Amino acid sequence: MKLSKEEVAHLAKLSRLDLPEQKLEQMTKDFGSILEYVDSIQKVDVEGVEPFTMPSKSQGWREDVAFEADEATRELILTNFPERAGDLLAAPGVFEVPKK
Repeated sequence: MKLSKEEVAHLAKLSRLDLPEQKLEQMTKDFGSILEYVDSIQKVDVEGVEPFTMPSKSQGWREDVAFEADEATRELILTNFPERAGDLLAAPGVFEVPKK
């Protein structure tokens, strides 16, 4: 499956990447190669192959632990964050176009 230059430009825009024309042409070729490889992998017969399971926590997963910050650290974070409502920090949405 090949992507057109316009499709790659659209993907770049969605990813918020500013690609010059030369880079856009190279990415179009690269995406085409990647998609051809994925297509070839999808044709592999996996009948009877056991699914892969995730490794246990003892193999490198870290536990996500919340910790308390002292008042000075908390205030420093809140005062340096560009947009907030009280103690809530506002971050841009994933699919929003950033304001310039």
